[in-house]
Amino acid sequence: MASSVPPGMFSTAEIRKHRDTLDVFTDAAADFLDWVYDDHLKFYAKWGVSKYYGNRKPEHRTREKRMAQLRKFGKPEFLVDLQVATACILLAMQACERGFNATGMGNTWKKINAQLKIDQKFYGTDLQIMLQQLGWKLYYWNPDPSQNAAWDAEDQALNPLKPPRKWMPVWGGHALRYASAVNKGIYYDAKVDNVTRLVGFRKTQPAAFRNVPFFVGIAHAGYHVFPGRRGDVIEAHSMREMIAKDNIEVAPFNPLAQGGAPRWTRTEKYRSGLIAVPADF
Repeated sequence: MASSVPPGMFSTAEIRKHRDTLDVFTDAAADFLDWVYDDHLKFYAKWGVSKYYGNRKPEHRTREKRMAQLRKFGKPEFLVDLQVATACILLAMQACERGFNATGMGNTWKKINAQLKIDQKFYGTDLQIMLQQLGWKLYYWNPDPSQNAAWDAEDQALNPLKPPRKWMPVWGGHALRYASAVNKGIYYDAKVDNVTRLVGFRKTQPAAFRNVPFFVGIAHAGYHVFPGRRGDVIEAHSMREMIAKDNIEVAPFNPLAQGGAPRWTRTEKYRSGLIAVPADF
């Protein structure tokens, strides 16, 4: 599948400036993630409800519906005006926006944002591909490829095919994506720069990954997007209850380990994907 991202979106000057200001970019993006998580915890401790509500949950679609949810959980209605919509891709986008703005590259971010907004798709792979055009590297990740077939079977059992669909977005397609990444250097619609560094680590995160100051990861061809820094994922969720304390959560990038991330649900088990990093590590 060909990417919808046009080639050569950025000028030589943009690419050079981004390269020369990467430290500022990654510091600002990582600091934003830490701030959001801290803000979430403080608000939740005070009110027992999440400040950051999932923007895909039907019960959260309008102000009136969110007020109804607050009443349902016994929370004051005025909190509706303090709450902020979030989603996995939205948190990653906001962190990147902070980075670009901190380096005086707001116009570059506007180009990226405009591309993501086409048809309201907001694809995580598109964000990664545009970062790649700016000099980032795309790493395929899979902690244990020997489990691909078993994972595929479990994905399909947990999320049965719904005709007329021929594919379910939540499926990892682990065997298919692994073969494509290794044999063709392609993951879904992205060109992969490295297919070994984040593969086969099982439950022990590669130590060098903690040196990556900021990253943008995807699982299951972009069904889930997870930003993070220094080995930890800081992710948002778009379909959880308003009283969910884990609507914003932090955990080590270690998807097969207990307590690792990206975090799973009963039917969504994220076990392979692609991670964009600012430079090789």
